[in-house]
Amino acid sequence: MTIQKQGRDSHRDRYAPDDDGLRFQDLTYTGNFVGMEPVVDGIKGDKQMKARAKTKILEKVGKEEVLKDQFSIDELNDLNNYLAWNIWDVLVMRATEGVSGMIPRQEYEILAFMHEFYRWPEILAMTTDEVGGAQGVMDIGATARREIGTKVNSVHDWAIGAVGFGMGRCGLLALEAIEPDDYIAESNTILKFMQRILWGKRQDGYLLNSQDRYRCQIHEDDFLADLLGQVENFEPGDERHAKFTQFNAAAELLSFLDHYDCRLGLGDTGPYELPDGKILILRDLFVNEEVFHWSDVCDDEKLPHAYTLALVIDPEMLGLQEIRVNDISTTFTRPKNYIGAIVGGAVFAREKWNTPMGQVQSIPISELDDHLPRVQNATLKLYAKTARMPRRDLIWNGQYVYYVDMILPYLRLGGTYEKACTDYQLWEIDQRVSNYYYDITKRGFASETVPNKIFSGAGYLPFSDGADLRRSKYRIL
Repeated sequence: MTIQKQGRDSHRDRYAPDDDGLRFQDLTYTGNFVGMEPVVDGIKGDKQMKARAKTKILEKVGKEEVLKDQFSIDELNDLNNYLAWNIWDVLVMRATEGVSGMIPRQEYEILAFMHEFYRWPEILAMTTDEVGGAQGVMDIGATARREIGTKVNSVHDWAIGAVGFGMGRCGLLALEAIEPDDYIAESNTILKFMQRILWGKRQDGYLLNSQDRYRCQIHEDDFLADLLGQVENFEPGDERHAKFTQFNAAAELLSFLDHYDCRLGLGDTGPYELPDGKILILRDLFVNEEVFHWSDVCDDEKLPHAYTLALVIDPEMLGLQEIRVNDISTTFTRPKNYIGAIVGGAVFAREKWNTPMGQVQSIPISELDDHLPRVQNATLKLYAKTARMPRRDLIWNGQYVYYVDMILPYLRLGGTYEKACTDYQLWEIDQRVSNYYYDITKRGFASETVPNKIFSGAGYLPFSDGADLRRSKYRIL
């Protein structure tokens, strides 16, 4: 594979304090800032959103702030506004996001959003209590610093607040099932859990990758050094480059399909700059999630819980201008296609979600000939299995992928998954959400109203000034 270099390597310029980054999309964002200058994407958009905040909650915050029991109304509104912009930033530039030719994604997504907003607060509060409070939740986040193949990653951490709070509340407001000042206490519970996980993972004071110029550099130096010792160097176009990139594509496809065409199956961290100027991206691909009954086809092929790929990219060869690891764990570059500039790689396999890090296996690229056919077989079996499912099953299965998987890693590490299943009926569907199944396809609610409210930012209504932080839902009139 040859690559057409499209300019000089200038990506380090993006880390200068006064640099506003590149524009990856032509659209602009308004959200709750009607009548003001539109907000753009990327580094400049992050600066605009921080400048409009009433509080310092979007700046680097210290541990004492994270340990506080709740946010103020102004802090909740600043987080609401920022998450709404961040959702637009990561989703809108993918024009086909949320569309699947086989799985009704828009339908399962909106049901899951609303289910999460209703049901997660008591489960996250229980988990916080069980792990010893705020410090225990931060410790769960910190585990990601010395692990690979773990779902304590950007997309899951982001989803707690952006999906469970932001999109869930937005969907219920659009359905007129709640009002802006309903469930304030529950909103605080969700967002505090998100803040503590992210702060514990990053430990630099920021919460989201977008606040740090799209960097997710969470791993400890000595931990990275051990992984780099397994990297094999190669030339673009040679046999090992072809095997490595083919395996990356095949495992990525299966991780998507096993998670019902969503990104919960993928997790990138980085970019890490190496001593020779090259860039490392670590990519977790979760190809066998044991809580999904349809993953039995992955069991049949004896696939591990996750593969992790170390990708070494030559920025000079690419003429790299900007690289983003965004908050849904996905790497974007300008120029767009970096595959031809991958000059080294390594593959690791984590057998089960709780396999100790010391037992994670390194797989030489020459041995991928054994793994690739099994990944491809599982993918074909899963397509055949999915194609036979009725639409209703597809929607509720997808709903479970979001509603369960987005908080699954924290329940597992907190030791509260079984308690959530037995005492809190995690896998049952709340009657309100069950009834919404019949409403979401009426008058284009799932296909038009919800995407418009979520992507435009118009649906993220603020809490009222002076609203009571203790307020839940006291009336249905």
